[in-house]
Amino acid sequence: MSAAKTLRPLVRPRLYLGKELSLGPGKIDLLRKVGETGSISAAARALGMPYKRAWLLIDTLNRGFPTPVLDTAIGGRSGGGARLTALGETLVKAYDALETKLNAAAQDELAALQKLVALRRRR
Repeated sequence: MSAAKTLRPLVRPRLYLGKELSLGPGKIDLLRKVGETGSISAAARALGMPYKRAWLLIDTLNRGFPTPVLDTAIGGRSGGGARLTALGETLVKAYDALETKLNAAAQDELAALQKLVALRRRR
């Protein structure tokens, strides 16, 4: 069985929280990965993203919220690192809860869309 046949449709929302602040799957995945790895650069590598892009996404979040989403320590190879702040942890948890609720509420619509994909495969 191919991976495409085992995938289920999934809603991954993008939230517009202000004129210049949005939060979506990319930023949440980055925050989650920084939390797992303790490093922005390791998180970026794991996600196949340039470090500069990861840093800019984090900076956008830090500028959009009243407090930072990460605590960082400079140190390069011999030290340093990053960890989620309480706000960063709250953002990931709140986004995950919203994603879960949206997917549960959209089951009928997601199933209908999945049927359309299945019809295409039969041709």
